[in-house]
Amino acid sequence: MIGIYGHGSARDQICCLRLVEELGDDFKFYDGGTNPALARAAWSVPAQQMSAHDLAQACKADGISLMFVTDALVLQADTVDILAKEGIQILAPSRHAALLEGRKSLMKKLMVEAGVPTPDAWIASSADQAKALLRENWRDGHRYVVKTDPLITDAIHRAMVPETLIESLQDVDEEMEALHLAHAPEQVLIEQRIDGFETSVHVIWDGETYVLMPPVRDYKRVGDGDTGPNTYGAASVACGRGFAPELDRQLRERIIEPALNHIRNAGYAYRGFVYFGVMLCDDGPVLLEINVRPGNPEFLALLGLLKSDFADLIRHAANGNLAVADIRWHEDSYCGAVFAMGEGYPQTMTPPRAIISGLEQALSEGYTVVEDVAATDDGAFVVSGGRVAATVALGSSLEEVRLKVLDRLSAIEFKGKHFRSDLGYGIADELFASA
Repeated sequence: MIGIYGHGSARDQICCLRLVEELGDDFKFYDGGTNPALARAAWSVPAQQMSAHDLAQACKADGISLMFVTDALVLQADTVDILAKEGIQILAPSRHAALLEGRKSLMKKLMVEAGVPTPDAWIASSADQAKALLRENWRDGHRYVVKTDPLITDAIHRAMVPETLIESLQDVDEEMEALHLAHAPEQVLIEQRIDGFETSVHVIWDGETYVLMPPVRDYKRVGDGDTGPNTYGAASVACGRGFAPELDRQLRERIIEPALNHIRNAGYAYRGFVYFGVMLCDDGPVLLEINVRPGNPEFLALLGLLKSDFADLIRHAANGNLAVADIRWHEDSYCGAVFAMGEGYPQTMTPPRAIISGLEQALSEGYTVVEDVAATDDGAFVVSGGRVAATVALGSSLEEVRLKVLDRLSAIEFKGKHFRSDLGYGIADELFASA
C-alpha cells in the first residue's frame, strides 16, 4: 500500500486525488495539517499529534510499504530517517540529503564544485557583513538578491528581490529578523541578480536514473503582467510536448546531469523529486536553486499532464528502476492551475476570515484543491490564509486552459477574492517544443 505524509497542501491534495483514482482503497494520506477537504476523506488518517515513531507504527499497522513525503520542513527533520529505519520504503530524501534545500550555502557550494552555471554569491553571518557586501558591490549592472541561508517557515523571506540598494539594505534587516524569530542560524546569502525567463525544471530521480518532466512555469507575483509583490505561487502552467530540443539538451548537459552526478558523489543521493529553479539567459540556462520535493503550484499542472499511472511512477522511482518505467504524457495538451487568494494577500499573510461559497460543489467535481481553508463547527468553509483554493484544467491550447480554469474559479466566491487572470502570460517561445 502507498502512503503520503504531508501538511495538506494543494499539492498533497492533487497527489491524493490521483492516487485514490488509480488505487482506490490501497492508499492512505497521513494528514499532518488542517486541510478540511482532506480531513473528511475515508482514506485520510489524522497525524497532527503523531511523533515520527508513532507515524511509523501507524504506517506498519495500516500495511504501508511505500511512503511519499512531500513537505519541505518535514524533510528537514528526522521523520524520513525513522520511517526508513522501520523498514518502510521511502520516496523522499533523508534528513542529510534534504540539506540540499535546507541550506542555500550547501547547494551553492556543491553546484560550483560541479561546474553548474549559477550566479555569484557570498554568505554573510551578520547584518553588518551583508550590508557591507551590498554597498561594496551594488552598482550599475550589478544588483543582488537577498536570501535566507536556512529554510524557514516564512517562505516570503526565503528570497527577497530588491530593486535598489536602499531596499536591499532594508531587506537584510527583515531577513535577519525572520531568521531570529524562526530560531534559525542568522545567515544570509547575497546572490547576484540575473535577468531572463525563469522556469521550474522537475525531475524524478532514483539515485541513478532520472526522468525529466515537462516544462512548467509558476507565477510568483500577485498581479497580472507579473506586477505586485511575490506570493508563495499564484498560478502555474505546463506543456506536455516537453522542452524545446535545444533547451532540453542544454538543461541536461549544463545543469541536471552534472548536478545529480555531483550530488550523488558527494553523498546526498536520494530517491524522489528534484526541482531546479532555472533562469533562461541569452547564453544558456543558469541554476538559481534546488528543492528536494515537487513544487507547489507547479505540480498541480505537471500531474495533470501525466498520462501513465502516477502510482507506477512512484513505485519505479522508489525501487530504483526508473530506467524500465513506462512514463507517458499528454503530449498534445497544456495544463494549468490558478489560486484564488485571500483579501490583502501577500501584503498580509493572514487575510480576514470569510465564508466561501461554491467550494463544496467545486470539490465534488474533482478539479479543485484547497490550501488555506478551515471549516466552522457547522461545516462551512472559510478563508484561513493567502492561497485559498486552486482550480486545474487540461486543454489543447493555453487559451483553452486559461478560460477553463477561470470559469471554474468563478464558481468559488468569498469576500476579497483575487487571482491572476493571465495564465500563459510571458511564456518564452523557446521554452516549449513546437506543436
